[in-house]
Amino acid sequence: MTPSRRRTFLLGAIALFAAAFAWAYWLSLVPATHADHDHGMLNLDGGGHLNVLTRDGKKRNLVGRPGKTLVVHFFSTAADGAAPELAGIFRTQEEMKADAGMEFVLIAHDRDFQTLDGWLKEKGLVPPLPATIVLDPDGDVTSKINSKRPLETMFFTADGKLSSQARGRLEWPDGALGHIAKARSGEAIE
Repeated sequence: MTPSRRRTFLLGAIALFAAAFAWAYWLSLVPATHADHDHGMLNLDGGGHLNVLTRDGKKRNLVGRPGKTLVVHFFSTAADGAAPELAGIFRTQEEMKADAGMEFVLIAHDRDFQTLDGWLKEKGLVPPLPATIVLDPDGDVTSKINSKRPLETMFFTADGKLSSQARGRLEWPDGALGHIAKARSGEAIE
């Protein structure tokens, strides 16, 4: 091997190693979870990425300060009680549609929107804001944000701090209004 080929090979190997290192580092960037493993992620503003899939096929990163009260609901079409809870969430969304200080992100642990939309139609559910439903097909975000139940709702302040969470099914809107008020006031778990 000539010296120029050795140099080219060495530079190529270094570049490949650097690219692999950068990729591994990017994959590891996830906001820290709390030592109490039953809490969801305490701070969305911790850096990194929590990417969900939107209806238009793009990724949305949930990391950062939302700038408004953020309600993150996890569900699966296979979960018992998912349809009645979504019906309540949809009613609440309809009532709060004009509230610019409020955002819902409904994370479905399903493989594609076609399956999800078929299930919604079968259950007679019509989302008032279809763009608020996103997918987590491989369960990566659900796991990283530390949601352990098939139905769970987390309420974040405008600064991205976890205010409270409902473990399991929640009655909407009555059971959720206290959580929403707490998040709006800026009260966080820590």
